[in-house]
Formats: sequence, structure tokens, C-alpha cells
Amino acid sequence: MRVIVIGAGIGGLALAQALPHHGIDVAVHDRDPRAEATGGYRLHIDDIASGILRKHLPAEPYQALLAGSPSRSAQRGISFADHKLRVLGAIRFPLEEEVLLVGRVPLRVLLTHGLDHAIRWSSEYVRHETHADGTVTAYFADGTTDHGDVLVGADGSTSRVATALAGRPTSAPIGMGGIAGRTLLTSEIREVLPEALLTGSVLAIGPDGGGAFLTLFDNTAGSAAEPRLSDGVFDEPSAVYWGVNFPLDRLPNAREIGNEAAVQTAVGLLRTWAPLMRTVVAAADLSTVGTFRYHAADPEAHLTPWASGTVTALGDAVHAMPPTGGRAAVTAIRDADLLATHLADAAKGRTTIPLALHEYERGLAAYAAEAVRVSMVPIVWQKRMAKPLLGLVARAGLAIGAPIAGAFR
Repeated sequence: MRVIVIGAGIGGLALAQALPHHGIDVAVHDRDPRAEATGGYRLHIDDIASGILRKHLPAEPYQALLAGSPSRSAQRGISFADHKLRVLGAIRFPLEEEVLLVGRVPLRVLLTHGLDHAIRWSSEYVRHETHADGTVTAYFADGTTDHGDVLVGADGSTSRVATALAGRPTSAPIGMGGIAGRTLLTSEIREVLPEALLTGSVLAIGPDGGGAFLTLFDNTAGSAAEPRLSDGVFDEPSAVYWGVNFPLDRLPNAREIGNEAAVQTAVGLLRTWAPLMRTVVAAADLSTVGTFRYHAADPEAHLTPWASGTVTALGDAVHAMPPTGGRAAVTAIRDADLLATHLADAAKGRTTIPLALHEYERGLAAYAAEAVRVSMVPIVWQKRMAKPLLGLVARAGLAIGAPIAGAFR
């Protein structure tokens, strides 16, 4: 069996790592020129997803992944705060669970381990054709083609593959966007860090329709890696990783204005927030800054509205969600593992490819819709806080954190 994957994001690469374990040939195509050509937030990886990565990655890259994640003592949970960074509620992760917080770039790079022969960069998918025998030919912008038994769209929230399957986009803009980046941990910034950031991440919501996410990686405080296996790891500097999100009408042309102007825009949007927020964002490493427009699938709708055949999709291509719930990467990794398991059954003759994809698509519905709902909770509260009455509640510091924390449990 040969599987063509469109998109070398987290989900597509996780699938590419899993398939060879089942004797399945895989080819990955991505329009980016290289794995490092991405920006974005640090990613929350729960114990289910970390177990999947541990299962499919060799020990060396997995330990490198752990080395880029704070130790368990430094990543105990998530605090929910107002725009002045006053903590209103929190959740705590069980110490026995392997919960990671890793950079998108290191995770993406490490997921390419051993796949140099399988990944074709600067390869932009245009369309595909399914033949009478069920095989699929994918066509690319440079005029090349690829032929396989299965085609998987792992090409994000504006997926061309999933749109072709569904006959419509599988997600819609939610009217929110974000700016994210990394700020090196200098002695000046270290001195003003809030206590909550020393033991976990902080998700803050303001009275102006905005939100922010902060997390700390301090490589002097240890990591989640096993010391005996942590040599030669991906070297990440000590830094505060941050993201701010606001209604799109307050983020004019953020993707086109350049990184320096994006940072200036973010600082301006944070003018009524805690001074620490402006200090951290203003000092950002400009090479790490990215801008985003958020999409979300409808969790009440059928997430895979097509007849099962030999083409399917995973991750944001199926169930796009904003990063505010920390669920997108986790859910994509679960998709990859589930799809690999069902394709393995087909490769071994236990079922057909269409039936395998049907079981995969049915299975992902059990967890993906709820992940979208959870990810939308902070966005819903941000929009509520922009209304005058609830804005007064937020400014009064009342406990809006309780319902948000409850959604994450």
C-alpha cells in the first residue's frame, strides 16, 4: 500500500511516522520550503498524544522533544487570569501524566526524523483524481504528479483536499485572529514574571474582546527529558512564548504588514493590559513572530460529510479549531494514530480501504467535536467580555475563570 499525504504539519508528519511501522509506504508533499518555515504557539501535548509520539518516534527524537518541554514541576497546569494577570481559576495536571508543552518548529522538525526520502518540500497540491480501481493521482503546481492507493489531506483549515471531498469548506472564519512569538528570557524579564508562569501556562481574557496566552521555557530549570538520553537534543533558548488574539477588525492586514509592525500592533492592543504583557511582546524575537486568522469547524455538524472511499483528511482539515483550547495538535496526532491503525488492517487484507477509512472517520467523531467545543470556550468568553456589562464584570476582577477552567477539565 502507498499513501500520499498532503501537508507536512503535525498531523501529516505523525501519520508519516506511524505508517512505516505497519509496512506501508508513504509520500508527503508540502508547499513550505522546509520544516522550519512555520511560526506559532507552543503546543500542548496531553498524555494520550505524548504516548502516541513515544510509540512511533525513535528514542532519540522523542527525548529531544522532551528536552524542549518544561519539567513536570514547571508545567503543573494552566492558570486563567484577567487582563491584569490576576489569577481567577486554574486546572492542574496529574503528575503521573506525561503532559508536554513544546515549540511548533521543534516538534515539526523532530517529526521529520528518518523521513528525508519521503518528504517533498515546495510541492503545492492543486487537485486529485480518483480512478476506477480506487487508486488516486495527485497533481501539483509545478506540473508533477504522484500516484498512490490512498490520499490524505493534512493541509490545514483551508484544506483543498477536504474542500474537494465535502464540496464546500469544512471550516469557517470565526472573526478572530492572533499574533504570536517568542521573547528571550533576559534578567530584566525574569524579574517581573508572575508566579503563575513559573509553574505553568497562563490564559488571560480582557474586557476588550482580547485574549492572551503565555508560557515559559527556562532551560536552566530542567526539562522533561531523561538526563541519560538528553544529549544532542534540539537546542531551544530560555524564553517566554506568547500569543495574543483579538477580533479581526482590530488586526488590520496583520499577515501583510510584516513582523515588526505586527509586534507594534500587538503592543498597542495591550495598552490597558498588565505592563508585563507589553514588555514581553515589545521585546520579541522578530524572526519568530507569526500572524494567524482563526477558523473553526461546526462541532454540531457531520465532520466528514463525504462518502468513504480512498481519499480522506485529518487534523484541521477536518475539525479546525482556534489554538485557545490547546487541542488542535493533540487531536491531529490522535487522528494520525487512528488512521494508521485502520490502514494497517487494510494493508493486511483484514478489510478494504473504503471500509478502513469509514471506520477512521466514524472513530474521530467521538473526540474531535468535543475538542472543537472546548477550544471555542475562551473565544466565546472573549466576545462576551467585549460587551459593556460583562466588561465591567471583568474589570472588577470577578471569577470568570471558573467556567473557563471547567470546560478544560
